[in-house]
Amino acid sequence: MDERYYRLIEDYSKKTISSEDLTDLLMWVGSSQQNQQIFRETLQAFEAADYYLNKPANQAKSWLAIQQHIDTTAAQSPVVRKISYRRYFTVAAAIVVIALLPLLYFNPFNKKKTEVVAYNEIYNPRGQKRLVTMPDGSNIYLNGDSKIRYALNFNTGKRIVYLEGEAFFDVQHRIKQPFVVYTGKVSTTVLGTSFNVNAYPSLKNITVTVQTGKVGVLFKNKGKNGPVQFLLPNEQLTIDKNNGRLTRTRVNATDFNSWREYKLFFYDKPLNEIADIISREYDLDIEIKKETLKRVKLTAKFDKCSVQQIMDVIAKLSDSKYTIYENKVIIY
Repeated sequence: MDERYYRLIEDYSKKTISSEDLTDLLMWVGSSQQNQQIFRETLQAFEAADYYLNKPANQAKSWLAIQQHIDTTAAQSPVVRKISYRRYFTVAAAIVVIALLPLLYFNPFNKKKTEVVAYNEIYNPRGQKRLVTMPDGSNIYLNGDSKIRYALNFNTGKRIVYLEGEAFFDVQHRIKQPFVVYTGKVSTTVLGTSFNVNAYPSLKNITVTVQTGKVGVLFKNKGKNGPVQFLLPNEQLTIDKNNGRLTRTRVNATDFNSWREYKLFFYDKPLNEIADIISREYDLDIEIKKETLKRVKLTAKFDKCSVQQIMDVIAKLSDSKYTIYENKVIIY
């Protein structure tokens, strides 16, 4: 999508779009069904991140001005004469799309009463896997040392889950109820798909990997959102939590959620991160004696192996030695 139209959608979502820019946006949305789909999805991602709900003041006044502009634009005959009948009907359809979207996503004229929301929290300890079936039928597979939190009224309105750690989501499709996963400054929005999110607090990156469907990812830094990143199957987005830098790569998605079947996959990972993963997987404490060993990067796959089998391979690849004593491993 052209950067200009992305910014116009952004201005539209904040209700700061000018009269001239709104006309351009209407023409662009009306030019193709693909543009209409991009418009819907981008707005939805903003809404999921609570982007344009941050400024409730004057919302009704701002939206009324936009609606008046839409009515004026549709009624102005000079605009009609400049386009073909087919183009006119396309623009009219676009006007309807834009006019109806705010009614679908928010109602600025109804102020919601403040209410106390009760939450359900589930923690999965180290060394375990857990399947959580949500009230809407979606499945969440929790990795070790991971936690989710969701409202008890989860099945009404927007489906929101807060994640700390790692989880694989298999989401039931509901077009009017977006499924949103919050991990700190990152929000991942879907309607119905399957994807993996790795967001352990100890890691400097948050990683979203899509297996099926399509997801939209937003990173919010210093109160501002970056561009919406849409991911398709076997695409992975890595977000640096410190600076918001994004890295998109093509991967085999099943490798990154194989932990559900007690398989381990490391691709070019430093040994200190590998040690953290093994610690969570087997509920162990691992100590690396040499600083140089912590930075050694390894690539390996393990299928339901014992700790000793894994450590034998790691020692060989990293040219190190290890000792296992009860529930502690020392690498030197």
